[in-house]
Amino acid sequence: MKRFPILINVFLFAVFCIPNLSASNNNFSFKPDKPQVGKQITIRYDAKGTQLESASSVKIIVHEYSNVLDRTEEYELKKDGDSWSGNFSTSDTAKGVLIRFKDGEVFDDNDKKLYLINLYDKEGKLLAGSVGGAASAYSSWIQFFDIDPDYATAYKLFQQEFEAHPEKKKDFIGYYLRTVRNVLKENTDEVIMKEIDQLAAANSGSEDDYMLIINLYRGNRIVDKSFQLENEYKQKFPSGKYIPTFKMNEYRMNKESAKKIEFLQNFEAAYPGNQFIDYMYNDIITLLAKEGKTKEAVEFLGKYKNAASNVYNSLAWNLYEKDMELNLADSLAKVGVDIANEELKNPKGKRSPLATAEEWKEQREEMLSILLDTYGAILIKQNKAGEAEKILEEAVTLGKREEAETNERYAALLITLGKYSSAQKELEQYTSSGFATASMKEMLKEAFVKNNGSEEKFDSYYAKFEEAGKRHLMNELKKQLINEPAPQFSLFDLEGRQVSLADFKGQTVVVDFWATWCGPCITSFPGMKKAVEKLEQTGKAKFLFVNAWENVENKKQNAEDFIKKNNYQFHVLLDEKNEVITSFKVSGIPTKFIIDKNGNIRFKSVGFSGSTEALAEEIGLMIEMIQ
Repeated sequence: MKRFPILINVFLFAVFCIPNLSASNNNFSFKPDKPQVGKQITIRYDAKGTQLESASSVKIIVHEYSNVLDRTEEYELKKDGDSWSGNFSTSDTAKGVLIRFKDGEVFDDNDKKLYLINLYDKEGKLLAGSVGGAASAYSSWIQFFDIDPDYATAYKLFQQEFEAHPEKKKDFIGYYLRTVRNVLKENTDEVIMKEIDQLAAANSGSEDDYMLIINLYRGNRIVDKSFQLENEYKQKFPSGKYIPTFKMNEYRMNKESAKKIEFLQNFEAAYPGNQFIDYMYNDIITLLAKEGKTKEAVEFLGKYKNAASNVYNSLAWNLYEKDMELNLADSLAKVGVDIANEELKNPKGKRSPLATAEEWKEQREEMLSILLDTYGAILIKQNKAGEAEKILEEAVTLGKREEAETNERYAALLITLGKYSSAQKELEQYTSSGFATASMKEMLKEAFVKNNGSEEKFDSYYAKFEEAGKRHLMNELKKQLINEPAPQFSLFDLEGRQVSLADFKGQTVVVDFWATWCGPCITSFPGMKKAVEKLEQTGKAKFLFVNAWENVENKKQNAEDFIKKNNYQFHVLLDEKNEVITSFKVSGIPTKFIIDKNGNIRFKSVGFSGSTEALAEEIGLMIEMIQ
């Protein structure tokens, strides 16, 4: 089963005109000058001097927003002389759009500002909320396109919006306070407290106002006032629409599956059809499996009518790893595959506003690929190699032959079946495209010898594909190169020693931000261990593992226990106040920064794709490219 490439996000919420971001850019223009909501907008884009100058085709990615990011759409542009052109229309609720242009995986994002189009009413007046919408983008959701938040710009835009439309502050208050926290250097807590207190004083008494203020107090750790308002709400609205939300806090306090099940039964009876029910079922099934109660988890799954494919996948994989109840694992995986297949063809879920329709389809294909890989692995263990071949062939195809673990399983199966020509062809492709694992070299050697009768020329034969794979990966990495000064910091390590980034002046440094609760962080660590052994112990780089975003009382003990339990020889630093992770503008973990000998960030890598070997290889190439 391919590991899920999950990114742990800290938040997911969600543009007065800004000429220097749009109209004055010589590469980009639009008509009419004051486009209206729901009306056609004509785009002209000149790629000369941009990353897309030599593009054979160009698409426009339109991010439409109101107070938040509402949707993302993709349109094909047509070649028009030396430029590209096209049309699109917004929905009736839009306040503006931010735009990127792309060719394949290469983007022109206007030097990480994106291209902005404000929207106007029929009288030609800029829509109220347009400036605040821009501020929300630059302070928050723009980061999901690998662009750091620009809090200084966001702060100025918020001030402009609130000066022109004071009544709009409530609509943007969460984003605004987050911006304040990142811009103001003095009396930040006092300013935020004052803002929330003013809003609380103007509380209309509605359920929505109560919940907004409660969340603001809670989000800014003003616990006493949040509890006070929560109790007021419960007394005033004993059957209010947010009562289930408060009860979810009670649910999360339960740590044992039996207590969670009892809570769910009572909750489901009181609030049938509530949105939290699906979450609780998934949570309980996962916990039962974690507690080793796989049979109970499967029985509980039988009571759950809306289980997603990944729930079946997790249980099937759990049985596979334990080498038990393989017939049950088979049936669970098959149901998961059927659900994923149906979701691919007729999706029931709602597309994320971050994704285009095509990207959403790719996400569903990726999920089906994961399910098929699990199913194929189980079939192999049941000695059903013939059935597994077709399943895994579909899995690698849906995964675009970019998932190393699935690739390896399929290639090994082909060799087991004696299909050496097919195996050789697959392994050549994996190796030359940079999606091979360490064990694939021996597989390719076996297939080569079977097909050629001798291993005499294998080394020279293999070197061509290995070099092609390295070139491919380096070409991809070149697109990610940056050159920005790294924030300086000093933190204490687990031994109580103060460690500063400046201590390693003249060295290449890898800074990895992580937390003990972060699944992708933990699954990336075997790959990071390989990288440390290969690169730090040979003097090519220094690795610093910065522990942050922990919500425990003793953060030092928490990190120390985790490191000792897993026997990692990592140099761990404690960012107990989360100041360093904030200075690096990290939005999700794991996030790694490759810092060169001059103290400049050259690479930023977010998330974990799931391949141990690929992670170590990628970091090695990043370091090689900047030394």
